[in-house]
Amino acid sequence: MANLNAANLFAVRGRVALVTGGSSGIGFMIAKTLVQNGVKVYITALPTDDIEGATNELKVLSKECGSEVIGFEGDVSSKEGITAIADFVTSRESHLDILISNAGIRRDPPTMCNVKTASLDELQASLWSSPSSDWEDTFRVNVTAHYFLSVAFLKLLEAASKLDIGNGRQGRDEGRGVMIITSSCASMHNCTNIDLTSYAASKAAIDHLVRLLASKYGRWYVRVNSINPGFVPSKMNPVADGDNQFADLFRAMPAARIGKAEDIGGAILYLCSEAGSYVDGHCLCIDGGRILLANGQ
Repeated sequence: MANLNAANLFAVRGRVALVTGGSSGIGFMIAKTLVQNGVKVYITALPTDDIEGATNELKVLSKECGSEVIGFEGDVSSKEGITAIADFVTSRESHLDILISNAGIRRDPPTMCNVKTASLDELQASLWSSPSSDWEDTFRVNVTAHYFLSVAFLKLLEAASKLDIGNGRQGRDEGRGVMIITSSCASMHNCTNIDLTSYAASKAAIDHLVRLLASKYGRWYVRVNSINPGFVPSKMNPVADGDNQFADLFRAMPAARIGKAEDIGGAILYLCSEAGSYVDGHCLCIDGGRILLANGQ
């Protein structure tokens, strides 16, 4: 008989997860969610980020929730950096239930303008001001890194998917062996009043990458999905500030508020638990109705 109790459907206690970019913003929200639900969590971030502070805060939670937290430096902008991250985890774990590929960057044009009101000369000057290296860096971190992370951790994810959990069931039956990439609702609508072209284009590439990877890994049922958040506070997008460049937009959308940790955490628990174990190759938009506004707003 099916057990449809929410505590069972969304249970992730005892699992192992890695969160890249896990020391701040959405990555830290995800890490807190997993720790509070009994998951052993590895977080990695750049040496310039406050990994120690984030890890210590999570460790306080872990003592209350019976979980464990390990923080370490990692750089996803190169294959060598990704190899080092994979080696760190592989030397300690025989399987990885949850891979949260969250690290990302945004590079705005040095010369900004309001794309809805700028003259042709102003718009051209703004668009041309972006160094080509900004585009290259954006795609290296926001797209290529997700690809190589999935490859580096494929065997650990497959081991989680086929884990014997008893009663003739495998890990895949309760959602183990899943990669969740942080994309953005910017992949699903035209740019806003500022130029986010390189960022939005990289996030659109992620959405297709999700389907490509899910199809490649389907024979082992290593699932690949993404979350596509809207206005959620982070260092990259400080929408919690009252005087924010997007303030008028999030007041106009149906939810009329910015996203919060519960919005992100709930989606993550769904996708990496038995509740979402039949979801593969999909992008889950968490934006309070942002993309329902007319494109170009």
